[in-house]
Amino acid sequence: MASLGLTDVTGLVGVAAYVAAHFAVQVLHKSPTGRLAVVLNVIGPSCILVSLAGAFNLASFLTQCFWLGLTLLGWWRNRRAGRAVVGTLGGPRPGQPVQQ
Repeated sequence: MASLGLTDVTGLVGVAAYVAAHFAVQVLHKSPTGRLAVVLNVIGPSCILVSLAGAFNLASFLTQCFWLGLTLLGWWRNRRAGRAVVGTLGGPRPGQPVQQ
């Protein structure tokens, strides 16, 4: 069995971040624009980009660059529009009416 190098472990952390973000949104019904999802969606591609130093793959590199760029663009646009990233416990869940 081959041993895992630092770049492999870093890539696995990135995959775990992606899976955790998807789990939080789909199963726990957290906001996809919430702090948890945004942080995990920055950690995921960042770690996978680092892991590509060990075994470069152009398609994966482009995917991770776009994912990271779109996440940061969405965060920046929400911040610029005065909409703070909601906390993991705040605000209504997507598709639910606002309670007054």
